[in-house]
Amino acid sequence: MKFLKKINKGLILTLIVLLVLIIYLVGVENQRKADKDIINKQCEEFISLVDKYIVLPEDMQKLNQEIDKKKEDEYVKEMREKLSEKMYDNSEVVDLQYEFIKNILQNGYLTTQEIRSGYERDITKISSYVFEGNRVTVTFSSKEKEYIKYLDMNNEEKERINSNSTGNNIIILQKVGDEWKVVHSNLQFDYYSGDYYPENVVDGY
Repeated sequence: MKFLKKINKGLILTLIVLLVLIIYLVGVENQRKADKDIINKQCEEFISLVDKYIVLPEDMQKLNQEIDKKKEDEYVKEMREKLSEKMYDNSEVVDLQYEFIKNILQNGYLTTQEIRSGYERDITKISSYVFEGNRVTVTFSSKEKEYIKYLDMNNEEKERINSNSTGNNIIILQKVGDEWKVVHSNLQFDYYSGDYYPENVVDGY
């Protein structure tokens, strides 16, 4: 009988532990489901920020003219400030993202004969959310439209649209207090491939 009582006590303790674990896991999963709407919004806002700052303001989109260096410097400085608001509070993290976006921006006016005049990226499908503690990796597909102003053979200003679809876009976010902040993004462009964010930097925060 004593042996059976010990077994029963052990079984009861095991069941209690399992119940507590199940309650905890259900709570975590419910919290993650609630967070997904906020995470999606943060991803969309970050994408909109990138879309904006890989294009010069309209008053600087002048064909057959060199870009005003002072205005360009002011614009990229503004871009870095906006990135700081959306991203995890670490200068190295922000600087790396800033450098990439600046490179994409400058890629849009390599010659005076054409210039990027607009850019739109829309998420078409979220493939996965991978949670690791207070961090989540969002992988998604998207459609992009790039608007280009150019001069034709008659030196007349025209506009064309380049459409594209990409997969394996990644945004990693970290929960800080009640907010989700971007730590890393790897948005795909048809003229740029590869992860521009060193993994050792991402893992360090």
